[in-house]
Amino acid sequence: MSLNLMLEKVLKEDALKKGNGDLSLRESKAKMTVRVVDALVPVAAIRLNKFSHFSALKSDNSRTTKCDYLLIVELDGTIHAIFIEMKKTFSQEIEPREQLRRSRPFLAYLLSVCEIENELILEPKPIEKYVIIAEKFSERFDKQRVNVKPKNIPTEQYKGIKIKNIVKTTVSLAELTNS
Repeated sequence: MSLNLMLEKVLKEDALKKGNGDLSLRESKAKMTVRVVDALVPVAAIRLNKFSHFSALKSDNSRTTKCDYLLIVELDGTIHAIFIEMKKTFSQEIEPREQLRRSRPFLAYLLSVCEIENELILEPKPIEKYVIIAEKFSERFDKQRVNVKPKNIPTEQYKGIKIKNIVKTTVSLAELTNS
């Protein structure tokens, strides 16, 4: 059984959005929508705002933060787990990077629930990817650079994770799954 089917069995309908072809991801706080296009395989989009951290954790804001979506894509025998944080304006702030990094336990928990529910060990484990998607660049000048609006923003390393930065509201599934 595929991981997407397992997730359908264990998640409430309002926490899981399925797509095949085009998929719209909405973030109400930023009043933003991102379209994922050319999804030729099923995609499970999990709204992480429907989850909460364990109540035993101290409620330090940085400890309980999480990203907007977790996409699960099974492509050519490989499972991709893509954490997505959506921002209206791209910036160098630490907050969206922390939101991505702090969301990792949700994937581990979901995988564990699916394994227990289906009495099997999921192999291979998903390849984790991290993406910040913004609608536009920051209007402020970056004192470190001459370019105000660079043509592309490189992938960056942040505390052990590799984050891809995308500044547009329509993105192909291939852009999200390729490193």
